[in-house]
Amino acid sequence: MNLAVLPDCRAVLAPYAAAVSDVSTELNNAAFLDVVRRATTSLRAAGVSTGDVLAVMLPDTADFVVTLFAAWRVGAAVAPLDPALPAGEAGRRMARAGARVLIVAHDSAPADPVRSVVSADRLTAADLDTAEPARVSDDAPALLVPVGGSGDGSTIAVLDHMNLNALCRLAIEIFAITGTDHSLSIQPLSHVDGIVLGVLAPLLADGRATIAGPFDPTTFFDRIESSGATCFAAAPAVYRQLSELPAGIRPHISSVRIAICSTAQIGPELRTAFEHRYGIPIVHDYGLTDFPPRPRPVRIPAPETPVTLVPRSMTHPGPQPSHAAAEPNTHP
Repeated sequence: MNLAVLPDCRAVLAPYAAAVSDVSTELNNAAFLDVVRRATTSLRAAGVSTGDVLAVMLPDTADFVVTLFAAWRVGAAVAPLDPALPAGEAGRRMARAGARVLIVAHDSAPADPVRSVVSADRLTAADLDTAEPARVSDDAPALLVPVGGSGDGSTIAVLDHMNLNALCRLAIEIFAITGTDHSLSIQPLSHVDGIVLGVLAPLLADGRATIAGPFDPTTFFDRIESSGATCFAAAPAVYRQLSELPAGIRPHISSVRIAICSTAQIGPELRTAFEHRYGIPIVHDYGLTDFPPRPRPVRIPAPETPVTLVPRSMTHPGPQPSHAAAEPNTHP
C-alpha cells in the first residue's frame, strides 16, 4: 500500500474507529486524516515537496505519527531524530541526511543546515490540504536512519517504501496482528522498530496505536489496564525491569495477548520469569528491523555522506518459527 493514503483509506472504511492516541490526544480515523491534511499544508508552506528529506525531532507522541504521514503525503522522506541529541550532533545528522526543514516540539530559530523550523502546535493549525497524496515509486526513500555510530562517519540507512511496506507486512504475518489489536508503543519512535512494530504494522492491519511516551515500569501496567492494549514491543531491559517489580504487584492485564522482544535476544531465564509471572508470551522479532549497511546509490543532497539503501532481499528473511503468532492471554 502507498503509506501516504493509509489515513484516507482508514477514514473511508471506519471514520469513527480509534486510530492514534497518546496521554493527551485521542484521534479516530476521521480526525487522524484531518490533522494529517492540516500538517501537510504546513509542510508545503515550509517548502517541503516530493523528494525532500524532513527532519523530525519530536518526543514520542501522536504528533510524531501525524508528521510521519504528512511527510509521506507530500512525497518526502523522514529522518527521525532523538530529541535528546545534543544540538551539534543533531545538526550533523540533518546535514548527512540532506534535511532542510525540521519539525520540533516548540518554536526555535533555524540553525544550519535547516532553513525552516516548524513547531508541532503550528503544524496542525493550518487549513486542510486539498491536493491528492503524492504518488511515489516503490524505491523512493521513506525513512533515513543512522547506523554504525554517531560520529561524522556514521552511515545513513535508507528504507524505501517497498522496504517499509514489506517490514510491516512481515510483522503483521509473524505476530498475527489484526484489526482487533491495540498496540501500546513504548519504544522510541526515532528507531525503526518503534515506528514499524509500535505504529505502522497495527495501523496497516486496521488496528490502533497508543503512544505511551517514555517507559516507566511503575506506571506501565496502569497504561495497559486503562488502554486495554493487546500487544507491545520492548527491549530486554524493559522485561527485566518489569520482572523486578515488587512481588505484590498483580496487574490486570488479561487484554494482552503478546509481547514482542526487539533490538536484542532475551535470555531464557528472564523470558521464563516474565512469562511465568505475568502470563504474557514473549515472541522474538527475529531481527525483523535489523539491517546491515549494503551500498546502493541513492540521491541525497549531502555530499561525501556514506549512504546505503536497504536491499529488498533484506525484507524477506527465512521462515519464522510456527509459534510466533501467540495465542490470546487467558491468565487472570
